[in-house]
This record gives sequence, structure tokens and C-alpha cells, in this order.
Amino acid sequence: MPTLPTRKKLKHFPGIALSILLLVLLGYLLGWSTLLSVKSISIDGTPRTSEITAQLLSDSKHFHVGEPLARVDVHALSRSLSGLDWVESTSISRDWLHGAVSIRVIERTPIAQFIDGSGKSKLIDKSGVVFFAKSHVQYPVITFSSYSNDVVNAVAQFVQSLPGDLLSNIESIAIASPQFIQSKHRGLGSGNLIVRWGNNQDLPVKVKVLRTLLALPENAKVKLLDLSSPLSPIAK
Repeated sequence: MPTLPTRKKLKHFPGIALSILLLVLLGYLLGWSTLLSVKSISIDGTPRTSEITAQLLSDSKHFHVGEPLARVDVHALSRSLSGLDWVESTSISRDWLHGAVSIRVIERTPIAQFIDGSGKSKLIDKSGVVFFAKSHVQYPVITFSSYSNDVVNAVAQFVQSLPGDLLSNIESIAIASPQFIQSKHRGLGSGNLIVRWGNNQDLPVKVKVLRTLLALPENAKVKLLDLSSPLSPIAK
């Protein structure tokens, strides 16, 4: 009778040993074998693939074709790409069937630009995020009297809210504070119309007043419109 537990253990030992062996083999296949390795890497959503590749290699020197798929840390790769200021978001996935790593990049969409203190061109996206321009771009140029997050967010909101036809003829934007936004337009009024908007409050009303004033014959050559108080605008 005392030997029965031992016999039961021996009876189940082959199954336990087989399970352990399968786990070891699975771990090897996933973590070390080339059978489930990275056979291809695709980058979509941006032409700046060389920058993406350089960023990934700088933070993860072992990420390359031939690396076991199981050892590819997609979260770490995503965090690495977030270090590129022009990248808004990424989506990274592993295709176990084909041995592929797919990287989908969404770039920030600029809405305006400005020249920083070192003379370099910087861009601003719809969320007020500032990032470097890769090359020469054509967006409204902003002049900051003072620079802060509140000012950047205010000008981003202004550009986002302005109708496309007015935005397309903006030559420059000057902002001293969230309470003072001024834009210069080509082809309106005298040809170089300055519009003082004040802040972003009641911007749709201010746009409507602007259109009404420009439609009046006496304002055909107006040089300045102050819409800070839309109910009492000033035309000069």
C-alpha cells in the first residue's frame, strides 16, 4: 500500500516530462529559432523611412531581419518612434504567418510655421505641438512677441478655426498674447489687409463681420480692420 502514491507519480511522469519538453521546444522556437524570425520589415505612412529606421536602430540595436518575432518588443519600438517630434502616432504589428513586422506611421500635419531664435523653421500642428521642418514649407508665418504654451495653443486654435479661403491668403500672423492675434492677408481690401482679431472668442461672428465689411464699396481699399469687438468694428 505505501507504494501506491509512488506508482501513480511514475504513471504520470511521462506526460509531465512531455509537457515540459514541449514548453522548452516552444520557448526555443519563439525566442531563438529562425523558423519564426523576422523575414521582412515594412514602413508605411511616411516617405521618411530612413529616419524611422535610424531611430529604431539607435534605441534597439538588435531589431533587424532574422531576429525571432517573439523577441520584437512592439511597445518599445513605439516608444522609440515617439521620440521623433514629427511623428504623431504609430501602429506596429507582427505577422506570425509571414514573419513580417509592419510599422504604420502617422505624421503630424502642420498648419503654420515660425522661425525660432536660431533661425530654424519650426512647424505647429493642430494641437499646438511644435516640431522641426525637414525642408522649406509654405504655411502662414507666425511672429511671436512672447512665446509660451498658451500663445502657441491660441494661434493653433485660430488657424484651425479660420475658414479655408481666408487661411489660404494669409501672409503672416502676429501674436502678442492669446488676447491679441493679428493676421495680414494678400488680395483683400487694399491688397495687404491687416485684421486684428483680438482673441479666439466669437471667431465665427468676427469672420461674418469681416465678410460684410469687405463687401461694402467704401471698404474696397481698406488697410486695417479691427474686429476685437465684433459689434463695433473699426475700418481704416
